[in-house]
Amino acid sequence: MSTATRLDPDRLAELEEERDHLLSSLEDLEREHDAGDLDDHDYAELKDDYTARAAEVIRAIEQHRELAERSRPERNVGRTALVVVAVLAVAVVAGLLVARSSGQRGSGTITGNDDTVRQRLASCQTLSFQKPAEGIDCYADILEGSPENLDALTYQGWAYIRDDQVEKGAANLARVVDLDPDYPDARVFRAILLSRAGEAASAKGDAATARESFLAAASEIDRFYRNDPPTVAVQVLQQEGLERTIYFNLIDPAVYSCWQRAAEGSDGSSAIDQAFLDALGGCLDGVIAADPSSVDALLSKALTVGGTADADLVEARSLAERILAIDPQDPNGLLLQASLDLTEGRLDEASALLDRLDGMARPTAAFLIGPPEDMRVAIQRARTGGASATTLPGDPSSGAHESTPTTRPPASVSTVPGAPTIPNAGGG
Repeated sequence: MSTATRLDPDRLAELEEERDHLLSSLEDLEREHDAGDLDDHDYAELKDDYTARAAEVIRAIEQHRELAERSRPERNVGRTALVVVAVLAVAVVAGLLVARSSGQRGSGTITGNDDTVRQRLASCQTLSFQKPAEGIDCYADILEGSPENLDALTYQGWAYIRDDQVEKGAANLARVVDLDPDYPDARVFRAILLSRAGEAASAKGDAATARESFLAAASEIDRFYRNDPPTVAVQVLQQEGLERTIYFNLIDPAVYSCWQRAAEGSDGSSAIDQAFLDALGGCLDGVIAADPSSVDALLSKALTVGGTADADLVEARSLAERILAIDPQDPNGLLLQASLDLTEGRLDEASALLDRLDGMARPTAAFLIGPPEDMRVAIQRARTGGASATTLPGDPSSGAHESTPTTRPPASVSTVPGAPTIPNAGGG
């Protein structure tokens, strides 16, 4: 798929329609496999194909959006940050609506999810996305007969929020969490709300409140991933870069500044250029010299030396060891170490580190280093002969399409307005 060179609204609409179709197909595929209608081999093959195609379409959509962002006239940065969060939140809903229209997912103990209700939910979702106020009433009709229907409560809550009735919407989402703490859609929406609150607090200069909000958002994402969320929900979450937003709002401001300056100095191409990595690494050297205990700086530095085609794994490992010497329980440091062990074929060591992470909060840098669940897949494949011990998810030779761990960088750079450019287009 060619890189977008001009803004084409019609083409963007086509790409978004194709994305929604592919995400919906992934959901259908998962359901057929779970029902036993599709064997493991065909499921894995089709899933890889759909995921690769969806990733390609999503990259093309991002290129169109970046072009639109660059084409805009001078703007107020603070207001833009809040607007971007709102736009991304709506896009998340669009993707999830498509997935939910073909079959709702909720706790088996909740009543009212028969075919008739599913059809009514699909109708409400379409109406709500276009006219939130009318969607609220549509969901109310369903809830009158099924007051604990998770889908109706969740999406009515989001309709409230889109209709500027945030408190009512938040109350709906809280109700869903009370009924089923593992319901993924509510967790995503709560993370969006908390992230939006963090952005607003940051714009007001209230750093303490902003950090508290982003930490709470990270906690929602952690709970989301712990409960085997549907593939489509993960795809949408990663596509919209919510993890990326949370991560960069929680790291050391001096480290964030390094990423920002390196991004601003980039030529804006889709390829990861050495100038970007050199600028980032040089700036980080200064931060580390001033504060040798900055685990954020050490981690980012490890990414610049371990996330290139000619990766210096010795230095990356040294930096990972420094992080864990400062804080043996640092989730990002443990994940980095696991990635390095996996790359070097130390499968038992990598697996042990991932076991340690199971009892901790999800590493906020997972979208950069590589998700723990994808590393486990790579370990299993290596042990069963499906891939070599040094072939990681995301490596074209592996046939896999999971997010790319640190030591196997993708060939592109992704950008989110208001956030630095980071080397993991396939990540969050």
